[in-house]
Amino acid sequence: MMKFSYKQPETLKKFISHQGMILPRAKSGLSQKEQRSLARAIKRARHLALLPFTQTV
Repeated sequence: MMKFSYKQPETLKKFISHQGMILPRAKSGLSQKEQRSLARAIKRARHLALLPFTQTV
């Protein structure tokens, strides 16, 4: 199982689309538990301004 932390924005960026949306499980290949952990970490990182809410292409 992969561990996701809001403190590692470079790792989290791999699971965000070019539009700034969190990739779905079908594309990321994560389990349900990992996907929830990923989403939680991305949302925390966005709230703390470590990741942008939207991205420019």
